[in-house]
Amino acid sequence: MKLTVLVDNNTLIDRYFFAEPGLSFLLEDSGIRVLFDTGYSDIFLTNARKMGLSLLDLDYLVLSHGHLDHTWGLEPLIRLFTEAGIEKLPSRSPVLVAHPLVFESKKTEEIGEIGSLFTPKKLSEHFRLQLSSTPLWLSEKLVFLGEIPRNFTFEVEAAVGYVQDSEGNKIPDLIPDDTALVYRQKQGS
Repeated sequence: MKLTVLVDNNTLIDRYFFAEPGLSFLLEDSGIRVLFDTGYSDIFLTNARKMGLSLLDLDYLVLSHGHLDHTWGLEPLIRLFTEAGIEKLPSRSPVLVAHPLVFESKKTEEIGEIGSLFTPKKLSEHFRLQLSSTPLWLSEKLVFLGEIPRNFTFEVEAAVGYVQDSEGNKIPDLIPDDTALVYRQKQGS
């Protein structure tokens, strides 16, 4: 497996990539290409271009959870695919894999919206959605974990803002949509 960091919160000295409080990785294995998170802005696209990487032929787009530092790059990614279509460039729309709660509106009193800016309905116009709270194998070796049970007291931390239910009640956001990818190799995961 090859993992390329497209966005992180720091950069290496003498490498002129951009950084932000966000995350985006490109994983490649056995012909499968997975974009894991999109960061906060479009710099994952800028950094990919600087590395000579195209993101127009992804198999999967996986979101780790629904906060702004992992999902707000969706808008520039949609723009990339739209412009590729306009220019008739070869591209394929990836399957978007995420927990079903990833697109809930998440807020804090101080900031307001800190969740994804898109609804599943709107994203389904651009990607094929595969929302799952259970594990989902993306390849023979790479698995999306779905909802990760929290079994230990140290795992239950303070809420990160809140979500509102259909009646407008504020429910503490304990990030049940937080998930991960696991790569299994001969030596283990």
